[in-house]
Amino acid sequence: MTGAEYLADELKKYRNICFYPSSGNDLSSLDYFASGRKPREERIICAESGNTRCSDAVCDAEDIDLFLHSDINFYQEFAAGKDFEPEDCGMYGSFEVLSFRELPKISNPNQIYDNCEFSGRVFEYKLRLWCSEKIRTLIYCLCENEFMVAKILLANDIKVSTVWSKNWAGGYTHGTWLANVFDRLQTTRVFTDWLCVPGRRGEPRNLKVSDKYPELMVPAKVKLIRNNDTHWIDEGANGWVEEYTVQQL
Repeated sequence: MTGAEYLADELKKYRNICFYPSSGNDLSSLDYFASGRKPREERIICAESGNTRCSDAVCDAEDIDLFLHSDINFYQEFAAGKDFEPEDCGMYGSFEVLSFRELPKISNPNQIYDNCEFSGRVFEYKLRLWCSEKIRTLIYCLCENEFMVAKILLANDIKVSTVWSKNWAGGYTHGTWLANVFDRLQTTRVFTDWLCVPGRRGEPRNLKVSDKYPELMVPAKVKLIRNNDTHWIDEGANGWVEEYTVQQL
């Protein structure tokens, strides 16, 4: 069994996945949902007051059981295992590593960027967040976001109910292409800033994605509807993370 096949089998064990592409070492998605969806300012106030315990009834209602992160770097941070430090990673509540393991390595997962010695490594964390009784899982994959979506998620019919994305400003690619595949991923909610909302930044052409992952560059069959009942959620370098509902065209 290859590393990609092993990862796909692991992901199929979970019912409700939140995917964070180009996450770096940011853990704001875990902090937000595990806190009971507290906005960033409220999470900071909780941390300053020492009250970082959430109501399990609130936490369980969200019911995300897997946080899946991908990025082409930050291997040193996540290979640290139980010595991983959540400071400066967007975590304001309590953070406890209950267990850690490394999954089989994926071979040559980068088609746009170069593959490095650490490319394809996959780390799994079992975590207790905000003193909740609910155990959360974080899987961090050192691979291109496009590879994760095209070759792991779509290729194996893995559903991703929620996407969290912030500050995906580019390099070679831009996050607007994600909307092209929300229908196939069966995504219903997106938490993002304007950099990943189609039409908000002149529709960058994503030529590298078209070349290496043509299955991702298809016409979008959804539109993103801003949830006006939810105010800004998290502060990013380019604006606010907001909540959107995915609506079929």
